[in-house]
Amino acid sequence: MTPPPAHVVMARVVLAVLLRETRTRFGRYQFGYLWAFLEPLTHVAVFIAVFTALGRTSPIGNSLALFLITGVVPWLVFTHTVNRVAKAVDGNRALLMFPQVTRIDLMLARIILEAATASVVFVVLCLLVRLFETRFTIERPLDVIAVFACLIVLGAGTGIATGVISSVFPTFERLFAAIRRPLYFASGVFFIADNLPPEARAWIAYNPLAHLIEWLRSAFFVGFESSFVDHRYAVACSLVAVVFGLAAERAIRPAEKFA
Repeated sequence: MTPPPAHVVMARVVLAVLLRETRTRFGRYQFGYLWAFLEPLTHVAVFIAVFTALGRTSPIGNSLALFLITGVVPWLVFTHTVNRVAKAVDGNRALLMFPQVTRIDLMLARIILEAATASVVFVVLCLLVRLFETRFTIERPLDVIAVFACLIVLGAGTGIATGVISSVFPTFERLFAAIRRPLYFASGVFFIADNLPPEARAWIAYNPLAHLIEWLRSAFFVGFESSFVDHRYAVACSLVAVVFGLAAERAIRPAEKFA
């Protein structure tokens, strides 16, 4: 009997790991998948309370909740993807005993799960705003999809690189987590870059997340077009991150094999 092609084996392995990850992550609690919505809702609720207390309204559009959703969800997509992918091997190391399972299979399963979860969360939150607050129209839906694709690719590449570097230098993961926290306040989650002074814009221009969030809002809100966003820079950073991550994983693979 002829063995199945390598890509068929890989697809079957990734699907099996994906189902296992889904059951492990969402199946152990009574409310299951509902927990995926609590974190973004908490972020949005806190910022709505702060904005309301300060007497501020949404910088764009007529819905403060929608403005915050388009900032909070992209940030969480990136950070969750980085965290999950970086720990994919450590969390499933026993599966590597099977010859069909590779490190990339474990990472790819988590990338797919994060992409699916983020898409569902974003769509449901937007539908809730549309049902209970205000009706809206997405100006460029294809650009919204492109932004989420870039977020997943950027997070996946960063996560792979983080996992590989942390396997050699265990303290790197803590260092990177400490660096990542201030980025929350420099990525445009609760502001738009066009309202910042030129000096501040020059600094956050190096942050690809700021460009992706501005790009998302430009594609999402009718009549808003950010002068800050650089589409080519955001895409280039995403591609460079995933290429670097895969190259690092490939470089460390022989060393782990004989470790």
